Amino acid sequence: MQGTILVIDGVSTNRIMLKVQLAAAYYDVVQAGSVAEVLQAARRHRPDLVLCAMSLPDGSAADVKRELAGDEALGDLPVIAVSDWEGSKARLAALAAGIDDVLQQPVDDVILQARIRSLLRARSSTEELNLQRDASHGFILPLSDRACAEDLRDASVAVVAQDPRTAMAWRDRLAGRLPYALRTHSISDIQGLMQAPVADAIIIELTEASAGPGLRLLADLRARAATRQSVVIAVPNPADPHIAAEALDRGAHDVLQSGFDVEELELRLAAQLQQKIRKVRLRDSVRNGLRAAVLDPMTGLYNRRYAKPFLDRAAHSAAANGEKFAVMLADLDHFKRINDLYGHPAGDAVLIEAARRMQAVLRPADLLARVGGEEFMAVLPGATEAEAGLAAIALCNAINSAPFEVPGAAEPVKITISIGAVMGGGGNADNTASLVEKADQALYSAKDAGRNQVILPRECTQAA
Repeated sequence: MQGTILVIDGVSTNRIMLKVQLAAAYYDVVQAGSVAEVLQAARRHRPDLVLCAMSLPDGSAADVKRELAGDEALGDLPVIAVSDWEGSKARLAALAAGIDDVLQQPVDDVILQARIRSLLRARSSTEELNLQRDASHGFILPLSDRACAEDLRDASVAVVAQDPRTAMAWRDRLAGRLPYALRTHSISDIQGLMQAPVADAIIIELTEASAGPGLRLLADLRARAATRQSVVIAVPNPADPHIAAEALDRGAHDVLQSGFDVEELELRLAAQLQQKIRKVRLRDSVRNGLRAAVLDPMTGLYNRRYAKPFLDRAAHSAAANGEKFAVMLADLDHFKRINDLYGHPAGDAVLIEAARRMQAVLRPADLLARVGGEEFMAVLPGATEAEAGLAAIALCNAINSAPFEVPGAAEPVKITISIGAVMGGGGNADNTASLVEKADQALYSAKDAGRNQVILPRECTQAA
C-alpha cells in the first residue's frame, strides 16, 4: 500500500465510494463517521492523510482539524475537505481553519490523486527532517505568532505570467492585501527569477497556451538549488483540473483550482510561507544539532567524532592522488598543575586560548581537533615533509612564545606544549589507526625528552 487514508463522512455511501476510488490507487483506507470518532480512529490506525466531508453529523471539517491539532502526534496530518456544493465563502473559511484543500463533490479523481501525492510528499519530507533533527539532538524553540508574522512581513513574492500585463495586473490586485514585497516576471525570465534575492514564493499562471512552458518552468524552479526552497503556487487560468494535477505532480506546493482569486491566494500563500518558515527552522535545527555532535563546546574545535572520519578521508585522498599528509598529536605540558593551582575555570580559559592560537597558525584546509582533556590532533592534508615540519614548529611557538592570562593568577603563566608528528600518504594505503598510534608514540617521546618540543620523522626534521 502507498499509505493510509482516513475517510470521514457521515454518509456511508460516500465513504464507500471514496474507499473504492482510493483503493484503486493502492491506498489503505480506514473510515469514521463523525468528529467524535476522529481521534480514536487516527490514534489506532496512524493515517498519513485525512479526507473529510465538509459537513459532518456533529460538526465540520474544521472541527476535525482542531481535534487533530490538539494531539501533538497528529497535529501535522494533512486534511482535505470534500464539499457537496460550490461556495467560495465556505472554501475560504475552511482554508482559514487550516484545511489543506477543499474539493468539490463528485471528486475529480485526477486532481484528488495529485493532491494526495503532493501532500504525502510534503509530509514525508517534514518527517524526514524531524527524524534527522532527533538523530542529531537538535531542538526547535516554539515559533510564536509574533515571530511568524515578522518573518512573513519580510517575505517576497514573484508573480509570473505569459503576458507581462497579466503579471502586473495580478500584482496590483495583490498589493492592497498582501504585506509582501511583490515583483513580476514573464514565464521566459528564469534567469531573473534565480537572481538574488530569490523570491520566497513564486506564483505561476498556467493558461492553455502557456501550460507547457509554465510547467517546465515550475519543474526547473523546483530542481535548481537557488529556488528549491521557494514556495511555488500554480494558477490554472481558466481553471483546468488536468493542468492543476500536472502542476502538483511537477512539484507545485499548491494550486488555485478555481483560478485567480485574491482572497484564496492570500490564505494559501500565508499557509505555505508558514510551512516554509517551519522547515527552515527544522533544517537549521538539524544543521545545528549535527554541528553540536562534532564540535567541542568549550573550544569550538572539532572533536574526536569528527577527527577520525576526517583523517580517513585525508588518507583515502592521499592514496588516490599520490600526495602526502601529516598527523600530529599535541599535549599541553603540566596542564594538571593549572587546574590544581588556579581551578578548573582557569584551565578552561587556557584550553580556549591555546585552541585559538593553534588554529590561527594552521591553513584553512587543515583540521585542528580537541581529542582529549588537554590533547589536540592536527591533520594537514596534502602537506609535504617541509610543510609539516614548519607547521609543527609554528604550533609549538604559538603556545610558548607568550605567557597566558590565567584567571586567578597574579601574573601571566608560561605554558608549553609537546607535539608528536608522523607522515602518511605518498601512494601508500595508510592504516589511520596505526598513524595515530605512531603520532602518540612520538608525543610520548617528546614528553620523555623534556617537553616543550616537537618530535618529527627524520625527513621532516631535515626538511624543516
